[in-house]
Amino acid sequence: MNQYRCAWLLLCRSVAVVGACLAVLIYPLASAVALWCTGAVVGCVLTYARRTAADVPAPKARTMRKAGMNALSAGVAVLAVAGFTVVLNGWVWALILVAAVTSPWAIERLLRHTPPSPDADGRPAPGAAESAGVPDIPVQAATFAPSVQALDDADICQAWRGSYRWLEVAPTLALQAYIVALRQAYLDELDRRDHDGLEAWLDSRPRPRGGPDKFLHHGTDGHHLSA
Repeated sequence: MNQYRCAWLLLCRSVAVVGACLAVLIYPLASAVALWCTGAVVGCVLTYARRTAADVPAPKARTMRKAGMNALSAGVAVLAVAGFTVVLNGWVWALILVAAVTSPWAIERLLRHTPPSPDADGRPAPGAAESAGVPDIPVQAATFAPSVQALDDADICQAWRGSYRWLEVAPTLALQAYIVALRQAYLDELDRRDHDGLEAWLDSRPRPRGGPDKFLHHGTDGHHLSA
């Protein structure tokens, strides 16, 4: 899927650059600049809105860098739509629809809701995760304890947020149970280091994608977060 995402992004960016060049050639320079600025402003606003909505905002420097990239991309996208609208007329919406339907995010959502095809015996075929060696027997959180204890608080919080994304796309019940046990190991270790901080985070009714970073201040064994 990563290779498909890279190929899709490369193709879309190439098409967008062609459309933006058409817009620059077709429209007066002032109009082209205005279109690009409109897209850039929208890109920046959406980036900062997402940062504000996050439970744990990203570092300011990273957010500014992301906002700049999104502003550039959104500006080029608006120019591309304007350019192709003149050249393709109503067909520009078909082009946009094709890009949306073939996007990696749409494909991932489709695969997530597609049941595995049965084998010759009528049983569901094993998922990719099972064929990769995910055990069918229940896994206890204690199994992961030694590995989790080697992480600092920030790494555990980052792994906790990432594991939720894994859980969303896990294709089999066996893999889901495996990830749930791993997430329990993260909680157990955070509870051991900072019980009060973890309880405060849980009491705050956190979002599923969030993490307890800002509630942890009293870790043990030198794993604490910096204030």
